[in-house]
Amino acid sequence: MTIPELTTAGVEELRLAGDVERLIQALRPEEAPEIRRAAAASLGDLVDARAVPPLTETLGGMEGEVRLAAVLALAKIADPRAVPRLLPLLSDPDGDVRTATVIALGMIGDRQAVPALIEVLTDPHTPVRDAVAWALGAMKDGRAVRLLIHALSDSEWHVRMEAEWALLEIGEPAVEPLIAALHDEGVRWKAAGVLVKLGAVALASLQKAVRETEDLNIHQGGEWAVKKIQDLAVKMRDRTTVDRRRSPKI
Repeated sequence: MTIPELTTAGVEELRLAGDVERLIQALRPEEAPEIRRAAAASLGDLVDARAVPPLTETLGGMEGEVRLAAVLALAKIADPRAVPRLLPLLSDPDGDVRTATVIALGMIGDRQAVPALIEVLTDPHTPVRDAVAWALGAMKDGRAVRLLIHALSDSEWHVRMEAEWALLEIGEPAVEPLIAALHDEGVRWKAAGVLVKLGAVALASLQKAVRETEDLNIHQGGEWAVKKIQDLAVKMRDRTTVDRRRSPKI
């Protein structure tokens, strides 16, 4: 096979041929940025673990588009070896690179990244916060719960939604901190709403808090959540009964 000229079209030929080794060579610093970017993207499409070390080597380069393509490629390959080299990019000056880095860490799913992700849950770039909430939920790590609860009051609605989803994914470890958050007027009803969605997982702890707390805010929010959970349980039982009655006899 003849080696394609190193143009973006030539890189595409290498991708179609599955030529990982030549694509890795195309990541060399002496190649033009558009060639390196195309090569990184192609290596991600091929999802070949051999590409992880050379892709991580490109992460320190000056060209933002090359760094971004390399991060997205590493997200697709999802190899934990990339994590130590990805973590510094959480403070990259390019918000798109930071966002892609969070997504890559979430897709890799290595919990050694959780402390660093928690730190950037307050990033000024909204897509970063959005991605962090998603990644922490995907990892289901209880260490993130308190800051995820704080994110329930984020100024952007989609960050609030991702934080809620993350807390639901974490599940039982989030229950007690959510009950404690009922004291905080800023997140009380959002926390109560998450507790309602957790349902039976949260019910016993909520009932105990309502019985024992002297905190009026926790009592009020907890009592409301208990009633909602119980009402929903009754509705589900009634619906199941009706569905059974409607089922044809065999």
